[in-house]
Amino acid sequence: MVSWKGIYFILTLFWGSFFGSIFMLSPFLPLMFVNPSWYRWINNRLVATWLTLPVALLETMFGVKVIITGDAFVPGERSVIIMNHRTRMDWMFLWNCLMRYSYLRLEKICLKASLKGVPGFAQSHLKPNDTGILQQDCCC
Repeated sequence: MVSWKGIYFILTLFWGSFFGSIFMLSPFLPLMFVNPSWYRWINNRLVATWLTLPVALLETMFGVKVIITGDAFVPGERSVIIMNHRTRMDWMFLWNCLMRYSYLRLEKICLKASLKGVPGFAQSHLKPNDTGILQQDCCC
């Protein structure tokens, strides 16, 4: 049986990203040529604002509760989070954690090289502040 909540979740994310990119990000495109650092600063905050939508939907619609254990984030200190993806969507749960610490705008993602060939995946999941795609997969 198809879950109506799941369909609503997917459609809300799709239309939110579609209209968000048109009405939130595109007005600042000329700024990319005038002052790239301002464009990046504004764009990082707009994307972080959009990333609160999936977090809010996960928590309100599906009742997801994220329990954060381990070492806490130290303000002003750089952190590396290495995720061994058990599912294809676990990075969405990382957003829940980062939102609690107000670090959504600072997130940077490196994708495996095997994901580079998936049409639309690499382009849609790399935000403007992400570091890119790893050159080769590691066998370790």
